[in-house]
Amino acid sequence: ADLGRVRRFILAVRESMYDNAYHNFCHVFDVTQTLSVMARRTGTLDRLNAWERFALLAAALCHDLEHPGVTSVFMDKAGATVAGAFKDTVLEKHHVLRTFEVMVGQDIGLLKGLSSESYWDFRNAVAGCILATDFAKHNSYCDQVRELVQEEA
Repeated sequence: ADLGRVRRFILAVRESMYDNAYHNFCHVFDVTQTLSVMARRTGTLDRLNAWERFALLAAALCHDLEHPGVTSVFMDKAGATVAGAFKDTVLEKHHVLRTFEVMVGQDIGLLKGLSSESYWDFRNAVAGCILATDFAKHNSYCDQVRELVQEEA
């Protein structure tokens, strides 16, 4: 993707973020920066190809796209329209949906020119990263990390 498209994408994400106390553009920018530093320092970025690196960073930037500042459970109990559209991981699925609507929008066309296979590989990578941010799965992920650390010790 060319730099102009990437710039328009980042600006579109910024415009799509709601101005709430926590889940705002400063938060997603901080997460993206932190992920970038950690992935670089651990050598993770060196093991990924250019599109995989972009998928990781784009997912970080978009992981809370249009976050309303309340939980998926709250959305479900309140009968929010978005809650009815998705069975579980309501907010994360919304973030994924909106991420790709922004990426492929006519003004941005970020994924223009990708083959069908490359598009779906990229989409699956981004979606997997965003869906992994579902806080309901947090403890399970922490347990997995603890197991990996113990195996290394």
